[in-house]
Amino acid sequence: MRTYIYIVFSLFTFLGCNNFASEKTLQPLEVQTLIGEEGETVILGFLNRANLNTPEFQAWLEPEYENLKIPKGWVNEHISLTKGLTFKLILGTWCGDTQRELGGMFKLLDLLGVSEDRIEMYSISEAKDSPLGYEEKYDILNIPTLIFMENGKENNRIVEFPVESLVEDFSKILKKQPYKDSYSDF
Repeated sequence: MRTYIYIVFSLFTFLGCNNFASEKTLQPLEVQTLIGEEGETVILGFLNRANLNTPEFQAWLEPEYENLKIPKGWVNEHISLTKGLTFKLILGTWCGDTQRELGGMFKLLDLLGVSEDRIEMYSISEAKDSPLGYEEKYDILNIPTLIFMENGKENNRIVEFPVESLVEDFSKILKKQPYKDSYSDF
């Protein structure tokens, strides 16, 4: 009996944990990397958050993630508003604006329950171009640009920096209140 329990427990642990781990462990995408003008790593192309899980990138991502303060009740007020939305995030790992804003964007998306499969991330060069021309397809002039998509169409976007704050800009976009990004008049 003891052997039977051990075998069942072992199978459960092996199958259960491995399946759970494989669903939760995101593998980095294969990306092209360059060394930037200031010696930093520049990623080009589609990526995911696992690609950013390096000491170099975490040095600027983690503090901004931790520093973003969320008002009490904000998440509960907004979480249902993300249902059916997907996001396109165009960034540059070399870019100071990306380094300042990306951690806070990730924190808000995490708190709102937006899974990785609903976020398409793409990184461009210091010349703000890419091999696939993704920046042209989505009219990207400044980064980071976070595009809120619904049913395959753009609802709105945050470009380079928030107008009020990330929390307030997210709120206005999610509630479909009037909102113009920092460059909408250019």
